[in-house]
Amino acid sequence: MNNKTVIISAFTTLLLSNSAQAAESLVLQPVSDSTLAAPLIKFDDSTHYFVGVTGGSSDISMTAGTVNGNNNTLINHFSSPDAAGFVGADLGFYTAGGAGRIYYSWQKMSAQSDLDGAKAIETDVTLHLLNADYIFRAGKTINPFIGAHLGYMISDTKGEGYGSNSQSGEVLGIQAGVAWRISNHISAEIGLRHTATQGEDVKPWSSNKVASQIKSISTGYVSLNYRF
Repeated sequence: MNNKTVIISAFTTLLLSNSAQAAESLVLQPVSDSTLAAPLIKFDDSTHYFVGVTGGSSDISMTAGTVNGNNNTLINHFSSPDAAGFVGADLGFYTAGGAGRIYYSWQKMSAQSDLDGAKAIETDVTLHLLNADYIFRAGKTINPFIGAHLGYMISDTKGEGYGSNSQSGEVLGIQAGVAWRISNHISAEIGLRHTATQGEDVKPWSSNKVASQIKSISTGYVSLNYRF
């Protein structure tokens, strides 16, 4: 009888031990925060060409007014051209690594100047610019950037009773802004650009009734770009 008691006790102890081990294996383990973290977005930053459309507000700095004969002494000054909208397009490429880009910009804008509260002249300006930007935080979603540009300006100014005039020449400038990478192919940006002409003197028109000189052009813009 004692032997049976010992055998039953040993068997019961072994059974309880196995049951305890099985229960331990069923205990849920805590989930670490690393398994719940959302994966970081990884952008393709190899060399890519891109096209973009842009638009915004332009501010043309111009000195203009009526003159008496073939000289540049202004008698009556026209008001500064009013702020007006502009449209444009960009074409270029992002460098490998995404930290830079080089691109051509075309911009078209118009503005009017007043004399004694009435429209006097209207100025149409076209800019052809070659831009180079340095992009901060390459590979991230938000990318501040700074850059410089050079190019060529073509302007035509006319007014009823005043005749017309053309001003063309080289321009230099700077730009800065912030881009938002929506996806690998699409990005949006906002920025400011300041472009200075290289002419300094106010020059008379062929009609000898008006003299003018565009000094600079400032724009605030938004763009939508597509990389391919």
